[in-house]
Amino acid sequence: MITGQVAEARPLRRRAEQGLPRITEVRSRVTDFEQNARTFIGQRPIVAMLAAVGAGYLVARLVARGMR
Repeated sequence: MITGQVAEARPLRRRAEQGLPRITEVRSRVTDFEQNARTFIGQRPIVAMLAAVGAGYLVARLVARGMR
């Protein structure tokens, strides 16, 4: 019984190790995106606010249309 659990854990460990570079890459991209967003908002706060309002409006319209 215990050997079966150990045998199942090995492939999972290998998969986790194989996925680690992907996780690191995704984390790096998200960090870059966040930094770019913070820079843009700091440089152009009014444009960023208008873009957020516009995106919220579009999402609300799509959700309202889907509920009909």
